[in-house]
Amino acid sequence: MIGFSFSSAALLAALLSTSARADEVEVHGSGTTNPSKCYWAVMEQMMAQTKENTHMTYRAVGSTTGYAEFINEYSEDGPANDFASGDLPLNKTVYDNFDGAGVGLVHLPVLLGAVSIFHSVKQVERLNLTPCLLARIFSLDITEWNHPDIVEFNSALGEVGDDEDMTITVARRVRGSSSTDSTTKYLLDACPEHWSEELTGSKPTWPEGTVGCEGSGGMTTCIRNTPGTIGYIDAGHGIGAGLKEIELENLDGTLQSSAEAAAQGGIAAAEDGVLPAAPDRDFSGVSLLNRPGKYTWPIVQMTYIVVRKDLSYFEDPESAAFMVAFLRALFMDDYIEQCADNYGFTLPSQSVRDFALEGIAMLQLPENTTQWIFETSTLPLDGQEEHVISSKRQRIADAERSSLQSSVASLEAENAALRSELNTLSSKAGMTDKEQTQLTAALVLSCLCFIYLVIFSIFPLIGCFRKKTE
Repeated sequence: MIGFSFSSAALLAALLSTSARADEVEVHGSGTTNPSKCYWAVMEQMMAQTKENTHMTYRAVGSTTGYAEFINEYSEDGPANDFASGDLPLNKTVYDNFDGAGVGLVHLPVLLGAVSIFHSVKQVERLNLTPCLLARIFSLDITEWNHPDIVEFNSALGEVGDDEDMTITVARRVRGSSSTDSTTKYLLDACPEHWSEELTGSKPTWPEGTVGCEGSGGMTTCIRNTPGTIGYIDAGHGIGAGLKEIELENLDGTLQSSAEAAAQGGIAAAEDGVLPAAPDRDFSGVSLLNRPGKYTWPIVQMTYIVVRKDLSYFEDPESAAFMVAFLRALFMDDYIEQCADNYGFTLPSQSVRDFALEGIAMLQLPENTTQWIFETSTLPLDGQEEHVISSKRQRIADAERSSLQSSVASLEAENAALRSELNTLSSKAGMTDKEQTQLTAALVLSCLCFIYLVIFSIFPLIGCFRKKTE
């Protein structure tokens, strides 16, 4: 009798679970790691704003894997993921194969991001390099930081003692990556006399003696843990990790970091005039590398989401419609601005965003599919209907996080001003009591900012825990 009761309970639980899954609206993407936190944040926000049982995921597995799952060996069943994301467009062969089979594709340019070069040369904070110096370093033609050609742009490196180790360690990614592809293609374009085709692409043949690093996190560790190392990584990740960034000379001869370029609009400047005539055309020729402009950063990537135009491969039409809503959210300020504010991305210009919205309008949902709407201002009665993504719904963790974010921004502004005063004060011969007080205040505010940031980072975890225990 007891055994029967347990079996009955197990069967009932299984049936309920199956029913719940059947009613769940699901969207699953995969691809480049760079925008993963951005996508996760938008997905979490949208799931909290629906009253239906919605579930969205994004696997950060790299552009190559995400595109392979999207292509899915050109299966008639459709892609293995619902959408793919990459920091490079699909190549011409893939586009032509889909086009020849009558399968339409759409590239949606979502974000702009810089790939930059970071170092751990302890003898200098600002390290100035030209494209050809960088090419010679990465190809191991130059192996010492006090090489005369480097010293010409960095006089401090010529003043180090003979007993100091000036060996250069070159860090590079071990697997195919869009940052490797962009960096090597940039070097070939900017300095072909010192960079070859064999060293170019997402999986080049690197010289023996370079150090392989796994992913963006591994690259950060490689640079940080071995003094004298230089490597490439997406700028937001490197800056966020506190790595030292080089000053790279651009096509117009300006020496600057990616952070300095971004402050002058130099990331967005790279997008000017590069896109094809329509979102469903071939994007393989699009490049944002080594573009002209006084402040233009020379290694810029455009992050795309790629989807098939015909969405009938979705088993559930509601899920197809919810993915379309997610794509629309990526071009709405209420959702996408956090990716610029919190994760170091640059948003495309309005003209590029309008271009992407044209691409979303090309997507073909199954007949009689109800589309989702967004409630950004109160819609009495209608806002309580099905298929509504309402900004009036929030989790408490999201509300508290937003409040803390505003507090952190205010403290960071005050902290930056005091740090500026501190730098001025520290350059003087001595400090008065008043100056000492200002120094103390600056340090206290720095600690407060850190505490707020820690609390801010904990709230998403609380939200995840609550969701799992519901």
